[in-house]
Amino acid sequence: MKVVFTFVLSMFVYTNVKAQPTKFITNKDSYSWMFGLSWVLTDDDGDAYNPFSVQNLHTHLFPSKITLDKYIYNGFSTEALIAYSKYNPEKITNTQLGISGSLFSIDFHGKYSFYKLLNSGILDPYIVTGLGVSVRNNEDTKVQALSPTLNLGLGLNFWITQNIGLQLNSTAKIGMIDFFESSDYIQHSVGIVGRFDSLKGSDNSFSKSKYKISKRRKKIKTYNKKKKKKRDDS
Repeated sequence: MKVVFTFVLSMFVYTNVKAQPTKFITNKDSYSWMFGLSWVLTDDDGDAYNPFSVQNLHTHLFPSKITLDKYIYNGFSTEALIAYSKYNPEKITNTQLGISGSLFSIDFHGKYSFYKLLNSGILDPYIVTGLGVSVRNNEDTKVQALSPTLNLGLGLNFWITQNIGLQLNSTAKIGMIDFFESSDYIQHSVGIVGRFDSLKGSDNSFSKSKYKISKRRKKIKTYNKKKKKKRDDS
C-alpha cells in the first residue's frame, strides 16, 4: 500500500543514517525555533500501489502549510503544523473523478534530525511521527468528513545560509477509523524554512561564582565610642 511504502522508505533512510560512524553529540542547541511556509501537493487518488502519482496531485498556486518547530535536545524536536488543500475535480480522488472541495489538517509531530550525526552544513534529513486530524469538505462518499490520522514521514532541509533553507517533506497519513483504506493519503510539501537561535541577551543560568557570598567575618570598628569618651575627658 502507499502508506506502507512510505513507512518502509522512512525506515530504510533511518537505518542507513544510523549505520554511519557514531560521533559525540553535545547538548548544544542547533537552533531554538524553526518556522516554515510551504506549498502542498496532496496524493489522495486511492491507488495503493503508486505512491508517487504525479499526474493526480492536488495543488494550488499559493503556499498553504505553516510549520512551527521547537528544538528540544540532541536532534529531537516537536512540531505543530496546519495545512490546507483544494481538490481538483479533473484529477482522481479515491479512484473517482469529479470530486471537488477542500482538505484541512492539523498535526502534531515528534521529529528527529540527523543534522549533527552527518556533521553537514547543508543537508539536514529528518523523520517525523505523530498524530493529526484531517477534515474533508468535499463530495467523496467513500470517506468520512472527520478523520484522525497516524502520521509517518520524512524530509530534507537544504540550508542555503545559516538560518534560511529549502524544505522537502512527504508524510503518509493513515486514517485511524479505517486503517489503510479510503481515508489514507500522502501529503507532500515544498517550502522555505527559517531557524533562529535563543535570545543571547537573556541569561537565566544560575552561577555560583556569579552569586558567590563571602563567608569571611568582617571586624566592626567602633570609632564613635572612642571619640565620645575623649570628649567627655576633655
